[in-house]
Amino acid sequence: MKMTSTSTPIKESSIWIFVSLLLFVLLVGLVFGPCKGTVTRPSSVPKEAEYQKKTNYYKLTADGTYREWYENGNLVTEVPVNAFGQPNGKSNRLNYLNGIPIMEGNFVNGDRDGLWKFHFSDGKPYIELNYQSGNRKKQLWIQTAELGNETGSYQRYFHSGRLNEKGFFDGGFRTGDWVRYYPDTKVEEKGSYENDKKVGEWFYYYPTGTKEASEVYNSEGELLKRVTYYPNGQLWCVVQKGKDPECH
Repeated sequence: MKMTSTSTPIKESSIWIFVSLLLFVLLVGLVFGPCKGTVTRPSSVPKEAEYQKKTNYYKLTADGTYREWYENGNLVTEVPVNAFGQPNGKSNRLNYLNGIPIMEGNFVNGDRDGLWKFHFSDGKPYIELNYQSGNRKKQLWIQTAELGNETGSYQRYFHSGRLNEKGFFDGGFRTGDWVRYYPDTKVEEKGSYENDKKVGEWFYYYPTGTKEASEVYNSEGELLKRVTYYPNGQLWCVVQKGKDPECH
């Protein structure tokens, strides 16, 4: 007796149901979904500005100035440019909803230069960071928030306005003394950098202010010793290069 299977018709039926549902969803999306290609140009945006679908921005370079408007018509970027189209002068970046400045500083032929200020969306200070045009020691091979020419003092703030972290840069490398704080101003960690590497002795603290750990690095940034403590201040572990850990 020849056995036959009913699995194939069932599978084929399921596939057709799936395809039909998919086509229905696509059709509904086309009929009722938003279409970026039909965005109405706000009256505040010059007719010469080009709309970018990927970013929802209108962009225009005219009269020696580069500007961007969000699709709601609010100006979000304004910066002078040189003959090569590079940012060259005081730049402002604004919140696309309320127009509050969120980034401001100076460009020199495409490079950030001098003090730059970054703000939370409500305008409160977030980061103050210095740059130096042409002083780029750190080589970046992928796109990051860093530019490689950060040079000078650096401060980062909590939304409350209290200092979160401070230190120094030299050509994109962290250098000198760095300190990070908890929101209540207690020290979280502190130590020194040289060419973006930790050197010397570093200290770490619990939120209570009790020491959590200490580390010792050589001039090449290699960790030589780490000592950790319990929250009550008692010794926990001692780990040294070339030795077995000693824990209590």
